[in-house]
Amino acid sequence: MKSKYIYPFFIIIIFALAVNIDARSFRVNQIPNGNVNTCSNCHVNPAGGGARNDFGQLVEANFLDGSGNVLWGPLLASYDADGDGVTNGEELQDRYGMWTIGDDAPGNAAYVSRPGVFAENNLSDLTVEFSGMTPHVGQTLYIRVLELSTMKEVARSQMGISESFSIIFSGSILPGHDYYIDFFADFNLNGVYDPPPVDHAWRLMVSADGNETVSFSHNTDFTDIEWRYEMWLQLTGMSPHSGQLGEFRLVDETAEMEIGRYRVESIDDSFDVWIPGMELGNDYSVQFYADFNGSGFYDSPPTDHAWEISFTADNGDESLNFSHNTDFTDISWDYSAVLNLVDMNPHAGQKFEARLVDNDTDDELGRITFDEIIVTEFSLEFPGVVDGGNYRLDFYADFNGNGEYDAPPADHAWRIEFTGSNSVNINNFAHNTSFTDIEWPDPTSVEKDEDALVSNYKLMQNYPNPFNPSTNISFSLAEDGFVSLMVFNILGEQLITLVNQELTAGSYNYKFDAAGIGNLESGIYFYRIETTNFIETKKMTLLK
Repeated sequence: MKSKYIYPFFIIIIFALAVNIDARSFRVNQIPNGNVNTCSNCHVNPAGGGARNDFGQLVEANFLDGSGNVLWGPLLASYDADGDGVTNGEELQDRYGMWTIGDDAPGNAAYVSRPGVFAENNLSDLTVEFSGMTPHVGQTLYIRVLELSTMKEVARSQMGISESFSIIFSGSILPGHDYYIDFFADFNLNGVYDPPPVDHAWRLMVSADGNETVSFSHNTDFTDIEWRYEMWLQLTGMSPHSGQLGEFRLVDETAEMEIGRYRVESIDDSFDVWIPGMELGNDYSVQFYADFNGSGFYDSPPTDHAWEISFTADNGDESLNFSHNTDFTDISWDYSAVLNLVDMNPHAGQKFEARLVDNDTDDELGRITFDEIIVTEFSLEFPGVVDGGNYRLDFYADFNGNGEYDAPPADHAWRIEFTGSNSVNINNFAHNTSFTDIEWPDPTSVEKDEDALVSNYKLMQNYPNPFNPSTNISFSLAEDGFVSLMVFNILGEQLITLVNQELTAGSYNYKFDAAGIGNLESGIYFYRIETTNFIETKKMTLLK
């Protein structure tokens, strides 16, 4: 009698499991490369059903339609569900969330990892081997790694210099990506970065295809790497917000611009937040909130809990400590617009500019300029978007190479319009020939515009570069003040002072004529601007 009950019971369980697995298996086909790890992409149990991993929980909470289908797309691809430093899109080989159901599986299936399992990704090691560093023995070497498509820092380190040594960045680079390796020797021993030739700095480039080793032998081909400092925020006692969303941003209060932001899908009791990009001497604030009401976006306290910490980057890198409290601050959180560009091969090596504009007021909210397009797939991020606002992204490639915007078809220009939302506003763009005259306003005109409002200090790359015998050097001033603009040789010897006077806020252009100061040889030279609130050096090349 007993067996009569046991046998049917097992049949029921097996049948139920079979139905459960079958009911969910269709979701495998609704994420890119879903067949590689099948149900284990979302579930703790590789067979499916039951508890979800971090990616599965994110999908279930925010990315299912009314029929239970996964809403794969740019937003889900942009998040890092398990917090391992690699986005869901990267782990599934669809970086920008451009894949749609029915298309061929994107990317390289060998690189696919589970987006819901912490530290299960395809990150590889980068080793940098140094030799011939005798001129810098006893000094400190500072080094960082920048991912070229975003120009965001992924790793940094420092160590005392010996004649030969190696630095290993474990789990820092992704196959298929290109990186800059920036480093400098603190030649003047003051503990902070000074542009060459005061300190000696270099830049290497590597294309990752797994674990990579790069060799460097000391030379005097210096590069101004525009070193930036890092902010570490160590949070403790955050258990009231365990499992909630947290968002962080670092704001340069001196330059009135956002430096970077960081998102935590699930807050722990104690954790660290790292955002690089600070300039020495500027005032900063780190602003952050916990999504206390679980809405998925920021609400003013006490609905959500938000804080702000202000400081000055007097000593370079800054380490801050925060213990949970109820001293909340309304940080008026806004969201970012992301522009992902692919297939930009026709414009490799050309100047590129993009800006975010409020369509209702025509106010420019942010601008990014590249002296040249280095990689043909890249991303730009602009903060300042609010829910329901009307915006446009204007961007162009300097197709005719004259260093400034010209209406199409002389230059190639495009416009994307969108309505803001309470999340990352992602716009994917694949190169096409549907050009638009975006009527680009150029702040680097050779004539100073007395009515122009300049919000930031900036020293532009000289044009043309390389040059013979003359080149133009442009800069922008946010405030009135005394300005010096000087040119140096590679030994640090001053060759000429182009500017040494009081100037009002605005944009300026000055000509440097190498023929006018003697018989200069072909090679690398530096130009440097100094004001009360701004110092920057750039490299230029004289090529006879």
